[in-house]
Amino acid sequence: MDGQFPRLSDLLRAQGPLGADAAARLLLPVAESLAVVHDRGEVHGAISPDAIVIGTDGTAGILPRTAVVPDPAFLQPGSDRMWRPRATDDVWAMGALLVHTATGRPPVGAPQPRLVGWLTPLLELALAVDDRERPTMGEVAQYLRGPTSAASGSDQDEGRRRRAVVPLAVGGVVLLAAVGGALLFLPGMRDGEDTAPPAAATSRSTPAPSASTTTVPSATATAPVVTAARLESFARRYVATASRDPRAGFRMLTPEYQSSSPRYTEVWRGIRAPRILSVTADPDRLSVSYRYRYLRDGRSITEDITLRLVAQGDSLLIAGATARPV
Repeated sequence: MDGQFPRLSDLLRAQGPLGADAAARLLLPVAESLAVVHDRGEVHGAISPDAIVIGTDGTAGILPRTAVVPDPAFLQPGSDRMWRPRATDDVWAMGALLVHTATGRPPVGAPQPRLVGWLTPLLELALAVDDRERPTMGEVAQYLRGPTSAASGSDQDEGRRRRAVVPLAVGGVVLLAAVGGALLFLPGMRDGEDTAPPAAATSRSTPAPSASTTTVPSATATAPVVTAARLESFARRYVATASRDPRAGFRMLTPEYQSSSPRYTEVWRGIRAPRILSVTADPDRLSVSYRYRYLRDGRSITEDITLRLVAQGDSLLIAGATARPV
């Protein structure tokens, strides 16, 4: 694609904001292309609506940096790396681009990821002030891609793609930091649910990683009876443990869930003063839900978390989690 095609900026002026689902579908190929660029050790450095071209088939592509002028509005505030950008700067710009494409709001100062539905967990990480907390561009693409049905390509199915929890380094949002946020790659997400960090991360309606979808163990009819009181006690103990000692909290996950939560400790280390506001348990489904509030980067965040558990002997382990910002 080249300059003869209309730009994303033209599309937005003509049609207005696209919403989270359409923005994710449109910009997924761009994120995938940039991931390849980053894998080569290169950086784009000039991501903006004018750098995105729309082909005749509606597919988006990105022009080379030499063909566009960097837009200061899509550079991280306070950044002094305009001429020597890093891969993390591209991730911030992609986050700002997603916010702008979905909502129409220009990224004046810091974009407001909380206004972008299920993309929120991903964007809170991508737009983190500390670039060490940002996901890689490959993780951004994986989050946007999510698990979709290979057999169905209908608009309805596409619009209901599962949210994914990408292993992004988030404090309790992301992304998934479910019990405190949500890991950006929580397995077993259901349509309409938000992601949470391994019991500490959060994310909403989006595709989940396509490469390796972890199968979440489920309770069987032969599993020992677990009371509601025990489930509620587990949830309170888990939050207290993970916030005090992330490594100990990590051991409360099944091995399968641990393997899909590589940045669990990073997420939990960003969570401060978690406080459970309410808890409800469902012994029949071996799940427990709670609403809790915590501090992250000086902000108060409230989330609804649901933990899916499995019984192993006399112990309970977390096999999956979802989170929804309140």
